[in-house]
Order: sequence, then C-alpha cells, then structure tokens
Amino acid sequence: MGERAVSGERVVGLGLCTPIGTTEEMTLASMRAGLARFAEAAAPGAGEPVRASRLATLDPSSTRTERMIALGRAALDGVRERLKASPMGRVPLYLGLPEPSLGAPVARESLLGALLSAPPGQAGGALALVGAFEGGRAAFFEALSAAIGDLRAGRVGSMAVVGAVDSLCDADSLAALSAARLHLSPQNRDGRIPGEAAGFVVVARPGAAAGMGLEALGVVLGVALGAEPAPFASRVPSAADGLTGVFRALRGDEAAGARRVDEVMSCQPGESFWATELSRAYLRNAAWMPEPLALRAAGEWLGDAGAGAAPVMLAAALHRRRRRAQAARAAGRAPRALVYGSADGARGRGGRVGACVVEAAVGGAGGGEGR
Repeated sequence: MGERAVSGERVVGLGLCTPIGTTEEMTLASMRAGLARFAEAAAPGAGEPVRASRLATLDPSSTRTERMIALGRAALDGVRERLKASPMGRVPLYLGLPEPSLGAPVARESLLGALLSAPPGQAGGALALVGAFEGGRAAFFEALSAAIGDLRAGRVGSMAVVGAVDSLCDADSLAALSAARLHLSPQNRDGRIPGEAAGFVVVARPGAAAGMGLEALGVVLGVALGAEPAPFASRVPSAADGLTGVFRALRGDEAAGARRVDEVMSCQPGESFWATELSRAYLRNAAWMPEPLALRAAGEWLGDAGAGAAPVMLAAALHRRRRRAQAARAAGRAPRALVYGSADGARGRGGRVGACVVEAAVGGAGGGEGR
C-alpha cells in the first residue's frame, strides 16, 4: 500500500544531537532502550555539584553558546544530504532558541553565524535564516508554524529546515539554576535536571517530496500556538489555560483533530507543575486524547533540554509510530502523536505554548528501522 493522501507537510529529514547520542539513530536507540546520561557537574559558587544531562564529549569549561554551536552543527550534519535534493540555492531555516531565562546569555550572532556556515567542501544545501524564535520549549513549534505558513503561501519554495537548540549545562547556567534552587537536589525533590539538545527537521510541501526523490518519514497534520497567563515562573499553581487552548485548537482542526491521537509526547522536565498542567488540559480535551493516556516526557531521557527538546520528541514520535507500521497497515489507519512544549515564561513574560500533531508514514519502502 502506498502513502495515503493525507493533508499536511511531509517530514523528509531528521537530525539530532543529544547527551544520549550524537546522531538521530543513536539518540532514538538510546531512548528505545530507556537510557539516560545523568551525572554530577561542577557549578561555580554552588555548595554541591548539580546533576545534569550533558554531552560528555564537550569540554566542561565551554560556554553555553559554544555548547549550542557544537550540538547544532552535529544535528545539522544529519540532514545535509537531504538538503542537496532541493532545487533552491539556499534552503530556508527557521530556528527555535531559548527564552530569556536564568541560563547564561547566548551570543546569538556567533551562534547563527556558526550554524549557517557550511562545512568545508560542502556542496549544496546552504541555509538562509528566515526567522529565529526565542520561545524556549515552545520555540520549535513557533518555528514550525512559520515554516508551514511560508511553504503553503509559496514564499520559500518547496522545502524548509526547522530546528531548535539549547543547553543549560555550561558552568554559568548550572550556577544560576543552583542559586535559584530550581535543580533537583536533596533540598528540592521537585526540581529539574539541566540538559541540552539540538534537532532539525526537513519539511516539504505535499507532492514536492516525491518530486525530489525523498521519502516521507511522516506528516505534520497541524500546529497550534498559545500563551499561558500564569506560567511556571509566576510561582502560582498551573491553571493550564494556555495548554488547554492549544489542545482545543488542534482538536478543532480538520486534519489534526479528525480522530484521537494515540500518544502524547511532552517536552517538559519533571516538576509537578507540568504534570498538573497536562492533567488539566487533558481532562478538558479528553474526547480527543488517548485512553488510557499514553505519555512520554523528555525529562525521562534528557532532563530539561529547553528549546532543544521538541525536535527530539517529534523524531521519537515518528520513530515509535513507524515501528508499528505493519500493524497500522493491517488496521487501515496510521497512528498519530501529539507533541507539545510549554516555556517557563521567565522575566515577567507570558509562557509560550506550542504543539503539533504528526502521523507516521506507514507506506512505501525504506526509511524505517534500519535508516
């Protein structure tokens, strides 16, 4: 059975770099095996080491920007070959970045310059930045929404790269989290484990993927954005108004809300605030949610990877769905996953919220488990 006629942009490339794997294949294999890399890291001025999830091959003394550059370049390497299929001279890039927060400042121009520069000897697949979105855990969804809007309007050709990168594992960020008592410790059993990650997704207009000789790994059925009036940083119990609205928007979408999703993939760390947020938004949209709730959270593997969590969880959603492709063919329906992320809303800003629904491509050959 070939690919069904499903409305939505095709995912035709994935590239990841995380503490549990420097490629998409390594990261997803580690997640499938339930592996995590949590270890104590020194934080200047902190009374004790901070438990963190960080890439061991990076110098512990590297800055936040340096870590983000290394993570981003490695993740981009995973999609470079796909970009060569584009007939455009430069492929548009939409990039999700950290929100202003307790972490160390990011040297934005240095980061963007490093990610946009092609590796030595690289032919084709050059990138042109269209937009950078500082929405934290929601930033990737903001970037994805902008990319899909431009693709549908014909402003950027037939292909775009959407990604996000973040790190909270440099010494200054660890020290700031420690001073704010946000990290998991004996004194704060409801804290977070700082993490880092980068991921890039190549999306193409329906029909364009086949024309470029690229297999569709999945379909983005819909994206929704919102804001939480009382986010985590407000220090009040979650009312989940922002997330409820985002779920409701997707539920009302003709494609994304046509039937229940089969799994929920959360970009959140482990604090109880986020569990309360999800439970309230879930109950207000129960008719559209999996029953019983099937949930996986980024914190299980990555700790708090900030903006970098979303592309990882989207890739994991497609991978987990594709592993069940044979059963999906037999049932006549491809499984769907809801991926969402909520920002802290630091420094008096409202907390950005974003989500998307993706459906795995279950037809065609290749591109599955052995990819």
